[in-house]
Amino acid sequence: MTMKSILLGGALALGLSATSQAADLLNAGFETGDLAGWSTQDGPVEVVTDADDAIAAPPFGEHFTATEGGYFARLTAGPDSGVYTLLFQPFSISVASRISFDAAFLAFDYAPYDDDAYVRVYRLGAPEIFSEILFASSVSAVGDQGHTSWARYTSGELAAGDYVFEAAVRNIEDPDATYSSQLLVDNVAVSVPEPGAWAIMVLGFGATGAALRLRRRRALSVCL
Repeated sequence: MTMKSILLGGALALGLSATSQAADLLNAGFETGDLAGWSTQDGPVEVVTDADDAIAAPPFGEHFTATEGGYFARLTAGPDSGVYTLLFQPFSISVASRISFDAAFLAFDYAPYDDDAYVRVYRLGAPEIFSEILFASSVSAVGDQGHTSWARYTSGELAAGDYVFEAAVRNIEDPDATYSSQLLVDNVAVSVPEPGAWAIMVLGFGATGAALRLRRRRALSVCL
């Protein structure tokens, strides 16, 4: 391992340490108790402390509380068929990063009324160039008035740039609000590789390079 590799690893660690907090979303865990920092469109979005699925009694019922802190966002499908209720926020990253969040889908409808929901991240101003669906569910996926439990989802690596985090749920062909499905979202976070992990990776590259150079020298001495 060379001193150059060690110095490079240290420089990367320091540089990433300085930028790792630059991409935090505003009110990412909804802990202000409201939607400060977020935008909504075409349907009801609330910040709540708990929620229940359509079948509240066991064995199928589930009571939902925040996955971190005391609050989370609940999107309810609006009355207009096929129109998504949206919750979104733009964000910028200066280094390669990933975005993570917790989500659950609560189907208040039944077949053939296939309400659905998704969470995605897309490039600001150019969703046709980059858009990644991170979570998707529907009535047909969970069954009549079924649900998913909370689960953690993480994007692939996002290059530096400007993006939008977007969550959505919609109603299909049923104007009765009793059957409007819901999407729950909590604990949204942008993360970059830990500086220490990058340093270890670089030092590992240095060690690999040193081993290859030693192997070449041994092979050359055998030939001679």
